[in-house]
Amino acid sequence: MRRYLYILPFAALLLVGCQTQDGFQIPNTQPDIKGNITNIKKTNSKKKEGVAVILVESVEGMQTNHAKATLRIDGKTHIENTEGATLRLEHLREGHLVEAWFDEQVMESFPVQAHATAIRVSH
Repeated sequence: MRRYLYILPFAALLLVGCQTQDGFQIPNTQPDIKGNITNIKKTNSKKKEGVAVILVESVEGMQTNHAKATLRIDGKTHIENTEGATLRLEHLREGHLVEAWFDEQVMESFPVQAHATAIRVSH
């Protein structure tokens, strides 16, 4: 029994090492949309956390669930680059190639409207 107690701290370190600095992770599912950011609109600059709405349009020939998506980004949205480094809203630019994952609630309009839970920026 005692020898198993020595393994516990190592297992905890492994689990912590698998998470990003802010505790969020990119989902291990296919993104809901992959495409270029074509518009960024900041919606509330008075808040400490960035809040914005971005329009993502899929690239022709790229397999994705949606052709266009209007995504709300807030402090709960995890943004990272392809190396796994956490980015801020201010790092997003029109023209960036991104993969985005949505919350379950999606407004089925055109373009679809959703809250982005995670965004990976490929540039």
